[in-house]
Parts: sequence; structure tokens; C-alpha cells
Amino acid sequence: MIKRLDRSAPLSFPAGKGGFRILQELTLFGEIDRVQTAIDRLRLLAPNAEANHPGGLMVCDSGGKDSDVIKELARLAGVRFEIAHSHTTADHPLTVRYVREEQARWRALDVPYTIIYPTFKGKNTSMWALIPIKGAPMRQRRWCCDLLKETAGAGRYTVTGVRWAESANRKQRRATYELPSGKRERIKLNNDNDLKRRMTEFCMKRGKVVVNPIIDWQDADVWEFHDLYHLPHNPLYDMGYKRVGCIGCPMALNLREFDDLPTYKALYIRSFQRYLDLHPEIAARFHWQTGADMFRWWVSRKGWEDSENGQLDIEEYLSGLVDGDDDEALF
Repeated sequence: MIKRLDRSAPLSFPAGKGGFRILQELTLFGEIDRVQTAIDRLRLLAPNAEANHPGGLMVCDSGGKDSDVIKELARLAGVRFEIAHSHTTADHPLTVRYVREEQARWRALDVPYTIIYPTFKGKNTSMWALIPIKGAPMRQRRWCCDLLKETAGAGRYTVTGVRWAESANRKQRRATYELPSGKRERIKLNNDNDLKRRMTEFCMKRGKVVVNPIIDWQDADVWEFHDLYHLPHNPLYDMGYKRVGCIGCPMALNLREFDDLPTYKALYIRSFQRYLDLHPEIAARFHWQTGADMFRWWVSRKGWEDSENGQLDIEEYLSGLVDGDDDEALF
């Protein structure tokens, strides 16, 4: 149930087992005030966030509808926060424009908003410079998320719009979660919206606590919140797009994107060609003559089980046949 925040509502966080404070209203069953619950989650961690960094919570903005919600929730919560967007260089041009508009809007509200540009080994980089080194972005080898998207908020308490409803597997739900403690409860951050995601996580690699305050919201809740609070949204949704991530994202490949933006298709093909030029053994094993051959394999997903001619299965490719991390010739 989505309704406007009752600012007079008392906040209480009873102590749980072992002294941890448990959020009691994470259930998806029955009617709860989702807005107040999400705000309570932010308020619970805000003091720790401010003690950790003078900027408080770091709200991560992808340019999508869920990010619009968490930004507004942070404002409603009355907590100290900043906003950051990781520019991947493979974003839709309309997303880039929308993010810049949002940056101006939030800065006018005196909320710091930073657009972070990608670097690799201390130098400016892009998706197109990394593909020749790292290879094609794929589901089991998403170096792109690690290097281009999850760079914001290192050492900070960060807020994301990750939701269980974005997962393909929605059969299970959890009622309550505790703040993580000890090695056994620490979860390595990834970019998935799956049922392993928790309301609060710890990313050991980047040393940040990740808060997912709308993890149990449905799509309808998100759009109802947009309507109720008259939020702006990325214009791609009005064009029929269901997601607004990187063009060609292997997690949700949308071939329409390449029809709408042939320049991005050309960039991928050119980058794949550079990869094959650097790694002729891969081209030989897959019988790829050009970057266009690799692109066709990539978008068709023929390679998930084996190559078209059966010379190399994808597991060999993903196991690190060619890594190339130390090759800086292209920078």
C-alpha cells in the first residue's frame, strides 16, 4: 500500500537477537505502509552513515524509475544524503540527458549530486576502451558492472533501488532481516535483483554498506509512488522501454536498442574487432572473421552453450582463456 508519509508517526526499532536492531515490517504479506517502512529503513542507518562520512547516505542514481523513488524517499526521511550517478559511457543518450537534468534539479534543492566518470588503472576509460581488453560483457563475466557501475560510494553507506520484483525468480519471500554482522552474513555486492539480495548488505570489495529500502516493492508500488509525489521519470519509459540500463546489457538484451541507436551497434562491432585483433587465437577458435561475426554471436547468444562450429564452448571462454587485464596498450 502506497500512501503519503505521516510525519507525526513515531519511529521504533526494537532490539533483536544478539542486540541487533531488527526491522519488523519487511513482510510482503498484509497491508503495510510501504512509504513509511522504506523511510524507517533509511532513518535507521542514517546516524551510522553520518558518523562514517559527513555527507551521510550516498544515494545511487541509475537514471531509472527506482532511483527516482529512493532519491525522493531520502528527502522525505529528512536524513543527510548525497546523490551519485556512475556514467558508464554505454548509457542511452536520453538517460544521459535525464541524469544531467536531475543533477541540476537536486543541486537546486541543495543536495550534492556527482556524476562519476569511469577510470581503469588510474586513467579515464570507457566501455569501448575496455572491451578490447576484457572481452564481451556477458552474464557470467560482468566486468562492466564492476568497473563502470559499482564505483560510487566506496567506504560509504549507499542506497540503491534494487528490488526482488526485478528478479526472474519470485517464488520465495523473506519476512525480516537483520543488519549483517560477521563474515558469514557478509554478501558480496553484485548488480543482480535476485532473492539473495537483502535490505542491508556489506560489500567487502569496496568497503561499503548497501541499503536497499524498496527491496520488497512491486512495479505497481514504484509507479504509484511516482504518481503520488509527481516525480519526473526517464523519457525512455514513455517510449516503451522497460529498463534504462546500458545499451546492450547482457542481463536484459533489448535488440530494439540497436535498431534505435545504430551508432552503439557500430561501437560494439568496432570494439569487438579490436579485441579480435589483440587476441587472434580467440577469433581462430570461434571461427570469427570480423568484429561483426563476434557481435552476431553475442546478441544471438549462440555461444552460451558452444560456438556455432563447436570448436570452443562458452565455459572455456568464461574460465579466463584470455583475460588481458595487464594490457594497457590501448590507453
